[in-house]
Amino acid sequence: MGKPKKIYVTWEQVNEYVNALVEALKKQKCDPTGVFGVPRGGIVLATLISYKLDIPLLMHAAKGCLIIDDIADSGRTLLHYRENDTQFNRYFIATMYYKSRSAVTPDFYMWEKGDDWVVFPWEGDE
Repeated sequence: MGKPKKIYVTWEQVNEYVNALVEALKKQKCDPTGVFGVPRGGIVLATLISYKLDIPLLMHAAKGCLIIDDIADSGRTLLHYRENDTQFNRYFIATMYYKSRSAVTPDFYMWEKGDDWVVFPWEGDE
């Protein structure tokens, strides 16, 4: 079995995602208390969303916040947040990419992915 094909995400696609997420939050009348970026992949996106929505960038997930990550691949990273998502501690989870076999389906995602390796502009290509 060969190496997986790489998909290179551009900054233009990142901006497209940020704008689409902002519109989706408005459409769903979701007014997050702040935004938490899952280390490492979500931090850049959380910072962009924090500026765009003028909401606090959080150091940890808090009640009513937006939790953002770059990708829901296996879903293990996001599973903790989804399991603690109750009517009293509601999170809105968003990712740029989502794999259908993920343990967590985000509330919002932009693109589905297959088995290709996704390289984000903040990662470089090693």
